[in-house]
Amino acid sequence: MHPIIEIKTIMYMRAIAREGSFQSAAEALYTSQPALSQYIKRVEDELTFPLYERDRGRCIPTAAGTVLLEHGKALLENYESMLEEMKTAANVKDVRIGWPTGYTLLYFTKLFSYMENNFLVNAHILEDSVEVLLSALLKKDIDLLFTPAIYAHPSMEYVTVRHEEFYLGVPKKHEINALLAQTQRDDGFVDLCHVKGLPFLLIDAKAYTVFFYDLFRYFDWMPNVIFVCKNWDRGFNLVAQGECLAILPYWYADRNNENVIFYRIKNKRSTYRIFACAYRKNAIISNPMQAVINYMMEHAGDEYAGTPIDQETLPLHFRF
Repeated sequence: MHPIIEIKTIMYMRAIAREGSFQSAAEALYTSQPALSQYIKRVEDELTFPLYERDRGRCIPTAAGTVLLEHGKALLENYESMLEEMKTAANVKDVRIGWPTGYTLLYFTKLFSYMENNFLVNAHILEDSVEVLLSALLKKDIDLLFTPAIYAHPSMEYVTVRHEEFYLGVPKKHEINALLAQTQRDDGFVDLCHVKGLPFLLIDAKAYTVFFYDLFRYFDWMPNVIFVCKNWDRGFNLVAQGECLAILPYWYADRNNENVIFYRIKNKRSTYRIFACAYRKNAIISNPMQAVINYMMEHAGDEYAGTPIDQETLPLHFRF
């Protein structure tokens, strides 16, 4: 009887190749390094030949291990395709969706209500940082991720939902408003050079900080950040209370608030970032997944909705 190669074996070996060591792979697989090593040793004993050369802590695939990795990739893809077809045949409507912290209240309530009322999708939501959600997507713990597009990865694809314009938010009673009103262009734009030295707040999320500091990149000074917030609403409230200035997304500028004045930003850098739908490359897009994508494009998208994103234009590379 021939030895049986399990899907689990292929997944474990691909994790070792991706992470570069048994220890790192074990962490990514949420197991221990001894347990992973023992599992691979049992597979090798059953096969009667080694899959790795072990030398001073290094684990290099043997010729046989390399063959398993190469063919295993295609087997995994076929396996995942089979599972998706089985779900479709069984009329499974579950979709696991990732939302970065700060976006759930903006989009999820309406999406959830629409899908439930129309019996289209059973949505399961994971809310966390962009980095945690990207890992979850690549590990297949979620099916779709709606996120600012800042990280490139060869195993993912992005499609635009909308361009998110960012505005300068200033407390209404702040004296700088007089200067900004004098220098403001007819189209409502102001130059950030006029707010040099003034106190700013920052949102504690890399997807935001990269964008925030890039706005000031061509000046010979950086913003005077005095406070770091954990979420958008806290930051907006601090501006409304007169504590500091902030760079805030369009959904705050669209509100009528008597305590904050919003200005469009004149800048050599882009004053918007792309909010996108991310999914695994070559993934089978099930009907429920497509229903979620269609809803977001129709109800949250702008004129750029549906535009593919060239990952070479993204500022960061995601290590997984």
